[in-house]
Amino acid sequence: MTQADRKRELKAAHRSNQILDAAKTVFVDADFSAVNVEDIASASGLSRATIYQYFASKQEIYTALLLRDLDGMIGGLKRSLIETDSVKNNLFRMTTAYMNFFQDHQEYFRTLSFFYLPGRKEALPPEAAEQVRAKLDEGIATIERAISLGIERQEARPVDARAATLSLWGQWMGCAYLAATGRISLYERTSEQVYANSIDIFLDGLLID
Repeated sequence: MTQADRKRELKAAHRSNQILDAAKTVFVDADFSAVNVEDIASASGLSRATIYQYFASKQEIYTALLLRDLDGMIGGLKRSLIETDSVKNNLFRMTTAYMNFFQDHQEYFRTLSFFYLPGRKEALPPEAAEQVRAKLDEGIATIERAISLGIERQEARPVDARAATLSLWGQWMGCAYLAATGRISLYERTSEQVYANSIDIFLDGLLID
């Protein structure tokens, strides 16, 4: 790749992120169905023609936003996995990474991921849904690897690593959505306390004394 090609790539990546940053503010403030490309163009300070150079539709912009946020979350999980460390330490770091992602991106759980919620008429197009599923699978595989290593080293009971992973993932998502909707306060707990309690209880059942 020539220096000129590299500069073009960097410029394109910068412009794409500029559009996504603007789109996020629009999607957070309005229902998906009410947003149009003109709104995103106005928020970004770019023309509609420029927007369409990078994204074919509003749906494509929305999907790119989901994938970008998921990249951040999955990246945090992957960085938390140190294969030479204990399963306890790895899962604590992963729980912290997920909690930090939630605290920094509460709009993801409140607004951007509404397609996941039950009872909605809207759904992601099949291709977009597959892209999101593939990203989520990367995160789930990272957690499963940590648990599998713990089982191999006899730090953890010989449970079904996949089942344990999905159980922990479900706890994390439940905590995030409870906090995002303000329901955790009903139980007189902060989100940090709920995450800490959930991982402690999970590890009590997983680890070998």
